[in-house]
Amino acid sequence: MMKARCKSLLAASIALGAALSVPAAAQEAKPQYGGELVLAGQLDKTMFPGRNTDAGGMDVYLNACETLVELTADRQIKPVLAESWTTSEDKKTVTFKLRPGVQFHDGTPFNAEAVAFVFNEALAKKFLYVSLLEGLQKVVADNDGQVSFQMSAPSAALIPNLAYRTMCIFSPTAYKAKGEEGLGSNIIGTGPFINTGYAKGEYALFKKNDKYWQKGKPYLDSIRILFVPDVMTRLAMLESGEIDRAPGIPNFDIQRLAKDKSIALRTMPSLQQHYVVINNLVKPLDDPKVRQALNIAVDKAGIVQSVFAGTGATLSQAPTLSPGVFGFADMREPGKDTIFPFDLARARAMLKEAGYEDRNGDGFVEDAQGKTLSLKLYGRKAGTGDYEIAQLVKTFLEKLGVKTELTILESATFSAALSVGPKDAKYDLAVLSWTVPTADPDEPMMYMTHTKAWKPAGANRMFFSNPETDRLAEAAHVESDPAKRAEIVRQWMAELLKLAPVIYLPTLNLTDATRSYVHGGVYLPSNVYDGTFAWIDQAERKRQGINR
Repeated sequence: MMKARCKSLLAASIALGAALSVPAAAQEAKPQYGGELVLAGQLDKTMFPGRNTDAGGMDVYLNACETLVELTADRQIKPVLAESWTTSEDKKTVTFKLRPGVQFHDGTPFNAEAVAFVFNEALAKKFLYVSLLEGLQKVVADNDGQVSFQMSAPSAALIPNLAYRTMCIFSPTAYKAKGEEGLGSNIIGTGPFINTGYAKGEYALFKKNDKYWQKGKPYLDSIRILFVPDVMTRLAMLESGEIDRAPGIPNFDIQRLAKDKSIALRTMPSLQQHYVVINNLVKPLDDPKVRQALNIAVDKAGIVQSVFAGTGATLSQAPTLSPGVFGFADMREPGKDTIFPFDLARARAMLKEAGYEDRNGDGFVEDAQGKTLSLKLYGRKAGTGDYEIAQLVKTFLEKLGVKTELTILESATFSAALSVGPKDAKYDLAVLSWTVPTADPDEPMMYMTHTKAWKPAGANRMFFSNPETDRLAEAAHVESDPAKRAEIVRQWMAELLKLAPVIYLPTLNLTDATRSYVHGGVYLPSNVYDGTFAWIDQAERKRQGINR
């Protein structure tokens, strides 16, 4: 057996600097015990990890549910419930030594049987993340403290994928008693906080786990998460002191907030990229030439300026992947500032080549039979810039001559509409964002663009299918040589540029805002906030007049 290093397995790791408005002395102060952290979040569906892989869901259940390993803010893999791991000579078996003495919140033991149950159940019941476990045949409990993942072929992505927060280990006993629905409203894991309350669309409550395996942690007595989808409402609640953290701060408010000493701002590049889902099964969106035309009809630089104040996002250099993800390469044409650079005249010419032009002078393009090209675009008032981007995309497409019907849905309705299979999908286009939470390309390759990942099974909402991109994804999944794997990833990105399965939009810079008395929370580049080891400066909180 070869000892696997418990340091980063990500060949392209880069440390992310955080620009904090908190004095250095305060950051280095000794943690204080007590108090409740109140967060604004967004969760419009189940808390059960196997059925919710959204960042908003992970923000909630990570307080109670832990993974074998985790990806830190500086993109290092470190052990959590696993102490170490080894890989067999043929690289088909990965064996984990588990942390002893850990209990689930229901009092049952965390052990190898529990780990084996969770992952074998994921395979059998096809949890949403199952495509990331491609090649996993079964998980075997070797003994109480050791578990082996048996693969049909080597998997370079297994360890990074196991750091995906949605692959956390829940209590098998609770699952057998309550099922997915029961854990969806009361998640039971091994984490530093115990889930004590949940109301869909309203809140989730967590209290300190006094039996937590990390001695001396957590510091907080409790965490309360209020589900507030509207960005401006979150900001108002933060400034009034109703909440301690608000995600997704509007970029046009950052300069003003930076002057407020009661607010701490933190900005960093992210692994999150906006995009427009294109339903590849709908004619003429099944034609790559049409999809390319839509891409170059959208002014990405204009979006960066008008939605993100010129600083809250950067022009994307590659499809799907961002700097810091393994295998990332700059895929821009020489001299261009982004992929699919804005060129309205060329976009119109491409539509004409595809058989669409304005034949009656009404400003919209028609096919040879005179039928107007009309598309349904879904958007929502949630996330950083989603609503504004949807409005701009409608404007850009109508300048191209594509009649665009924009429907803005409430967050839960939008989520449901984008979670169905191809027969039930009613959208032609939809504004979303995706992230690479493990900083490894396996997730976008196997979970976002692979044919096997069509909704409702994965995150391929485009219903995109291509034998070559599938082949490359599968090849990268098993290739253990870093240089060869990086080249496969580059080829995959090159194919995406030819096929344009989505409209590629800017990559976000993440801005996180907390009350300045909150310390120790970690904002991950995957747009997930981990406040499990946060603490509150009680004197500063009192000085600010926050008495809740």
